[in-house]
Amino acid sequence: MEVKIEMKPTSTIIANLGIQENGPVHKFFTNTCYKYMGPFVPGGVNSHINQNVFIETDSITYLSPSSHYQHIGKRYVDPKYGKGAFFSSDYGFWSRPGITKIPTNIPLEYHTPGTGSYWDKRMITSKGDQVVKEVQDFVDKRRKND
Repeated sequence: MEVKIEMKPTSTIIANLGIQENGPVHKFFTNTCYKYMGPFVPGGVNSHINQNVFIETDSITYLSPSSHYQHIGKRYVDPKYGKGAFFSSDYGFWSRPGITKIPTNIPLEYHTPGTGSYWDKRMITSKGDQVVKEVQDFVDKRRKND
C-alpha cells in the first residue's frame, strides 16, 4: 500500500522562516553585523564614522567623508601637493575644496586599539560565530512561532 506525504512548497517554508532575500532574517543579519562591527570601526563605537550610517536590508553604508579611506587603510593625498591635509593654527586641518584625493601606499595609523581598515572582515574573523548564533536563534524563534 502506498503512502503519499504532501510537502509544503519550498517558497512557503522559506517565507515562514523569514529567510527569503530581503526578508526579516536578512534584515536581522545586517543589523547584527552593524552592531558587532562598531568596536572595529576607527575611533570605536562612538566615532563620527560609526554614527553616520545608513542601514538597508542588504547593506551598511558609512556616510562620513573619511569612511572610504579609513576602510581602505591607505593615506589619500592632494594630487598637486602630495599632502593628506593642510593645517592652519586658527582653523585646524583642512583640504582644498573640490579636489579629489588620490590613494598612496602609505598605511594609515589607527589609534584606537582593535580598530582598523576593513572593519567588516575584522568583525567576521573575531565575532562571526556570535553573528551566526544570533541569526540562528532568530530563525529558531520564528520557527517556534510558526
